[in-house]
This record gives sequence, C-alpha cells and structure tokens, in this order.
Amino acid sequence: MANKGYSRPTISGGYKHYDNNGHKTGHSSRRTFGGYTHYDAKGRVTGRSDPGFLGGYTHYDARGKKTGSTRQGSFGSYNHYNANGSKTGGSLRGSFGGYNHNDTGGCYVATCVYGSYDCPEVWALRRFRDNTLSKTLPGRVFIRMYYTVSPAIVRLFGGTCWFRNLWRAPLDKLVKKLRVNGVEDTPYSDPKW
Repeated sequence: MANKGYSRPTISGGYKHYDNNGHKTGHSSRRTFGGYTHYDAKGRVTGRSDPGFLGGYTHYDARGKKTGSTRQGSFGSYNHYNANGSKTGGSLRGSFGGYNHNDTGGCYVATCVYGSYDCPEVWALRRFRDNTLSKTLPGRVFIRMYYTVSPAIVRLFGGTCWFRNLWRAPLDKLVKKLRVNGVEDTPYSDPKW
C-alpha cells in the first residue's frame, strides 16, 4: 500500500491537497451547483468533479474529458476508479477532518505487513471486516476508529521492520483463526456500498 497524500477542508467548503511530505499540491473549490473545480499548486485549473446521480463524483480534466469516478465506500470512505472502471485507490476520513488517500482503499496495517492489498491474508481480513465486523455496532465503531488512526500510524512507522514484525504474529494468528472458522482467503472485491 502506498499513501498518496491527504486533503484538508477549507473554511469555504473546499479542500487543500498535500503530498506525503506535507507539500501543497493543489486545492479544490466548491462549485455553485455542486461538485468541485480542481487547481494545481500554482492555481491553474486541472479539472472538475461533477456530483453523480446516486452519490459520488465523475471526474473530468481541464478539457472536459472524463478521467474517472469516485463512489462512496463503507464508513465514510471513497473508492476511486479510472475512466475504464478499474479501481485506482481510496480515500478514508482523516483524524482531523478531510481525507487520507492511498492506492488501495483500506486495510492499512495488514497491507503494510503483508505487502499487498490483494493477497490471501488480506482477502480473509477484508471478508471478516465486511461480513462480520460491519454487521454489529461495536464492529462498526472499531472499523471507524481503525480507519481514523491507522493511516497516520502507517505513514509514520510503516516503512520500519520493527513495525511490520510487531504486527505480523497477531495478524497471522487472527488470519489462522478466521480460516479455521471458514473465512475464505480467495480473491475478494470490496462491496460497492
């Protein structure tokens, strides 16, 4: 999993965008009839996002060519897709408002530990999240807290061996237990909420 930066809300209802090092990469301003106009760090228009009929957004470049879409995911998250409909990443609510962006869409610690969002261990954990945890109030609270805190933790420590080693044994144990209880570890696509 690679972080792709973060966005913070502005007073006017738009967002300022930053890379992983905290350098401003641009901003998005609310449009009069919904959606956003996007600008690069120098203030040049780079495109727009129009609200979708059932939520989410359709994205266009500065010339009006469709570049992709964003659909609401679970627990306040968003999933991003390119113009061909392939998933390119996700955005999760940040600790202080706004969003943290990544190239997968979730499972921050597990993806860091196992090295991929699409591997048997993470497939089992994602099934557990969607089919068990998300069905109860305590489970939903845990998921929300996890997606609020874990992006910052992985951003700070995810590149270190000690962090991955610290989490490897507990995650291996949980995955083993899930498999024993019948949770599959075959390829899995997150539901479109």
